[in-house]
This record gives sequence, structure tokens and C-alpha cells, in this order.
Amino acid sequence: MFTRGNSSSTMNIVHRYFEGVERARLRQLDGEMGEIIRNGETVMCVFPDNRIVQVEQSALSNKFTQDFVNFMPEQSQYELSIIGRDRMAERPCIILGITAKDSHRYSYRLWLDEEYGLLLKSALRNADGKDLEHFQYTQVEFPVSIEDKELESMISGDLMAHEEVPAVKKDKLWPSQTMWKTSWIPEGYMQINGENQAGDNVMVYNDGLATYSVFIENIKENTMPEGASQVGATVAYVQQYEFGMHKYNVTVIGEIPVMTAMKIAESVEPSMTH
Repeated sequence: MFTRGNSSSTMNIVHRYFEGVERARLRQLDGEMGEIIRNGETVMCVFPDNRIVQVEQSALSNKFTQDFVNFMPEQSQYELSIIGRDRMAERPCIILGITAKDSHRYSYRLWLDEEYGLLLKSALRNADGKDLEHFQYTQVEFPVSIEDKELESMISGDLMAHEEVPAVKKDKLWPSQTMWKTSWIPEGYMQINGENQAGDNVMVYNDGLATYSVFIENIKENTMPEGASQVGATVAYVQQYEFGMHKYNVTVIGEIPVMTAMKIAESVEPSMTH
């Protein structure tokens, strides 16, 4: 079960790691039936109307970003502690506390299976100790093997449409020598999509637990309005700027407090190389 803000959903999850390939199927158990199918780096959403939406492979998904999943947060940014023991999904577990030491990140409570180390429950909390989102297993099994058919979509019928969600591209309307920089990032965060290249308009940062992304785009008719919106722990903050003949939006999206997102957006600016 996953709860985010005022909404919650229940899902059935089948997950397998075999011969170096990670596969998973997430099936919605309440509301309209839908599925998320993952096969290696390919992710597809299958909807009840037999429409498939596939996420295009992004240039940001490279060896460096994949290796970053093993990055652990620094002790200077979080305080780690063993809070105690509990029982979750009929299995004994250890409760791990990961407490933020500043106002630029959230805190976590993790319930880990004592035998396998599997995350059975997690809670993401703000500075006031309020849960912004959490998920937990109500039942879990560890089969000896998982067949391929258990990882395939259960939605039957003819395919109605197959759409692809494009990865964010460089904005070709900007001069090719335009570079983007941020004069401030929260302490402990590292950029994980490599060094900026001329014209890049996406920057991704991670502190070992939380991730936020910065998008720079020309203002269009369907551009998000200025201001902040938040669902659970995820915030989207938009601010508009002008640079020369250009008007552009800076959008910060991530699992960070609103005031942190605002400060990050205010620090983004273009610079011209020679």
C-alpha cells in the first residue's frame, strides 16, 4: 500500500533479478486497473483501455547514474540510528531512523526485514514529524523462482495505442554556447547527470536518498504558472526569468521542502561561453 498526501493505492508487486536483468510488474488493485511493466531499463505503463505509454530511454540514464544507486548519504547531513524492532507483514524487522540535520531535506523511517534486509515499510517525514508519504507491504513471499509469465501484463485485448513519453531534450532555440549554472545547491547534494554540455537544460542532483531535478525551458502557451505545488513529499516550483531576448522558466521538481526548491530556482542562471 502506498499513501501520498491524501491519496492512497494498493498494488501487487512481482519483482525478479535474474542473470543481471531486473524485471518487475506493478498491478493496481483498487480503482481502475493499470500496470507498470519494467524489463531492464525499459518501463511501460499499461492502462485499462489497452493503451501503452513507454518512457523513452533518457541520455541521463547512464553508467554513472546507475552506479549512483549505491551512494549512501553523508553522516554530516543525516543522523542514522536503530530505533527498535517491530513486526511487519508477519515478519520481524528492524526500524532504522534517518533524521535530517538541516531544513533542506526530509527524514525517513525504514522497517527492514531481519532475514533478507528487504524494505517492508517506509515513512518520509517533514521537520514537524508529519508523514508526507509512506508505503508498506501487507503480505510478502520469497519464492525460489519466478516464471516469465508472472512478469507479463495481465491486461488482455488488442492494443489500442502505443505512445512514447520523450525524454527532455536540449532547447535548440537557445544559442549553442549557452551554459546553465546554479550558484547554490543544498550541502551534501551531488550532480548525477555528469558535467553540463553547451545547451543542456536539465540538471539532476542526489544526496544519497532524495533527488531533485532542475529544468530550464522557453516559456510556452502550456507552461506551468509560477509558484509551488506539492503532492506528498514531491514539490514542483516554477519561476520565470528573462535573459536578453529570451523568457524562460526554471522548474525544480523533487523530494525537497518548498523553500529549498525556491532557493535553488533563484540560483539558476545562464552564462555565455566564448
